[in-house]
Amino acid sequence: MVVEWSKGSLERYDWGSEKLVPRNPPWPAEWGATPVNYGMVPGIFNPADRAEVDALWPGEIISPGTRLQGQLLGMVWLSDGDHKLILGQALSEEDATALVA
Repeated sequence: MVVEWSKGSLERYDWGSEKLVPRNPPWPAEWGATPVNYGMVPGIFNPADRAEVDALWPGEIISPGTRLQGQLLGMVWLSDGDHKLILGQALSEEDATALVA
């Protein structure tokens, strides 16, 4: 995944032509900052919005433009088809058990 929007930030970018492009208009402050790192998976397209598949990376703040590889931890299934993959480091058995407890 490529991070386009860092956790806790209002500064949002789009990944285009192998570089970050500032999102215009910017994210409205009254909507609040993102609670996770948000981005997309290059080369994998979602037919619902004709763009790369969206991905979320929870945890620490990660700078825009950072490329990450991780495991598929889950998916947010949306009725409009613009689903979001939840990616991250592998969970320990203890952490995974805590999620479903």
